[in-house]
Amino acid sequence: MHSCSLLRWSCAALLSLVLSVALAQEQEWQDAQPRVAGQGVGPFKRLVIKNAMLVRGHGMPASGPLTVVIEGNRIVSNDGFAARADDHVIDATGMYVVPGLIDTHVRLIDSGYDDLPPDYGMKLLLAHGVTTIASMQDFSRIDWALRLQKQSAANTIVAPRVQVWADVSGDSPEEIRANVRTARKRGVFGIGEGSVYTGNVAVMRAGLDEAKKLGMRSHWHMSSLVAPQFNALDAARAGLNGLAHWYCLPETLFEGKTLPTYPKGYNSNDTRQRFAEAGRLWKQTAPPHSPTWNRVIDEFRALDFTFEPTFSVYEAHRDYMRVSRAEWHDDYLHPVLEKTFIPGKTGRFSHFYDWTSSDEIEWQNNFRLWMAFVNEYKNRGGRVVAGTDAGFMWVNFGFGLIRNMEMLQEAGFSTLEVLDAATVNGAEHLGMQASLGSIEPGKLADLAIVDGDPLSDLKAFYATGTLRLQPDGTSRKQGGVRYTIKDGIVYDARALIDEVAQMVRDARGKQVVQR
Repeated sequence: MHSCSLLRWSCAALLSLVLSVALAQEQEWQDAQPRVAGQGVGPFKRLVIKNAMLVRGHGMPASGPLTVVIEGNRIVSNDGFAARADDHVIDATGMYVVPGLIDTHVRLIDSGYDDLPPDYGMKLLLAHGVTTIASMQDFSRIDWALRLQKQSAANTIVAPRVQVWADVSGDSPEEIRANVRTARKRGVFGIGEGSVYTGNVAVMRAGLDEAKKLGMRSHWHMSSLVAPQFNALDAARAGLNGLAHWYCLPETLFEGKTLPTYPKGYNSNDTRQRFAEAGRLWKQTAPPHSPTWNRVIDEFRALDFTFEPTFSVYEAHRDYMRVSRAEWHDDYLHPVLEKTFIPGKTGRFSHFYDWTSSDEIEWQNNFRLWMAFVNEYKNRGGRVVAGTDAGFMWVNFGFGLIRNMEMLQEAGFSTLEVLDAATVNGAEHLGMQASLGSIEPGKLADLAIVDGDPLSDLKAFYATGTLRLQPDGTSRKQGGVRYTIKDGIVYDARALIDEVAQMVRDARGKQVVQR
């Protein structure tokens, strides 16, 4: 056989083998269960939500009682209606209607919990009023995620809207450009990590440049290992649109130094040690409101950069006992997730063994400085969104987003500003602002109806409710999202959370996790 022909045959055989392996692997991942009768009702010819306290979005305060009118999957009015006999009516007396929440950072399946049923996370999200997610996936899961996106758009499954982002890598500028083009052709909206772990700045720049040429958004989880060569501000200048978490951000604020101070014997491959020292990083930066601090914020703002401070996924570092014993774990934590959270050397991020009081105190101080930066960025008109990266470090779907919103309030956001981060800003970041993010005529009917006032207490969003004092002097759980409306389809949030509880009970009957 001719050498060129042999080479072509070998490459074709290898490609076939790779695709076969990838397909076989993907078939192991569970698809979402088809939506059946009783799981959501609608859309309706006309759906009327009456007597509601309405929070439209864009920072506007609540007003009401008002009526929202939905025809099919579109909002047609948010201030009144003429009654019709065939209207489907929801009486929202005592309730607040808010735009559907947007979680800009979700991994429904990932390394360590590939066998987690996707319905578990999607139902938890919907039960908390989340109607849109950005699904961050590595390349091996793109087809699975795109299939989920298509099924959600058709409402054949019980799921929020899904927008697919991919972690795109490459060993050379040419390779990452080709991979970005492939992702775009396959229907991916934006790129995630982008070879940030290679330390090859030329490759990272090429990936960002190619994404920009193709009109793709980029929102990276960067690695602190590359910060000396390519920090978050360098990446923003090169075209990065947003930063997940906070890696490579503190390094932009150093004064009189270019590198972090590491202890003797530091090993970045030791996950526990790496996270312990991460909690000592922000104190090495320029103080709040210093010239360096102001300069960095102003430049990020000028670049229209987006920050996604996934506060809740790091909270266990400052108070492990409370976070690992959150009350919702008892009934709603799937054992597939739980086993990845248990401290030890086997889990991907299960590094909370030998975690000390000193480590927690350092992280508490870390949070104060990080939160101050994020709050000031918001105050100067910068875009901050609400994303969770749930599925790691004792953070669960849905619950983690509400906790993240509470932590944005802790950072200094008003509750209206928190809500904008989780709705309007998220829609802008995902390029969906024309159809989502606020309650306005013409926009898609994605709403959450909350039993209680979430602007007075964000805990009202928790699907399980929160303790309220009763007239007889006792307390009981009240509140929570009552209905989540996605695409004009009304989902009973309480029924969804009950389905999740049953799913967890069934899974625990098959699998025992030792805490």
